Amino acid sequence: MAIRIAWDRTPVSVHGNKDELQLLLNHLRDNHDFRKHSIIMPDRENDDEAVFFLYGPCDPRWIAEVM
Repeated sequence: MAIRIAWDRTPVSVHGNKDELQLLLNHLRDNHDFRKHSIIMPDRENDDEAVFFLYGPCDPRWIAEVM
């Protein structure tokens, strides 16, 4: 899974393939009850990728579980 996360941004941005991002959001929702995020949108900086934003605290280990 090739996902890039910009932890230094507010809100945190998560970039990658749309299908992989959806799997990540499903994992965060189902396993950690994390729901404070945007919808998945086309990435304006990279046409081949998508992006979503995290609006609440998210433990990096939760994301590592999927990768």
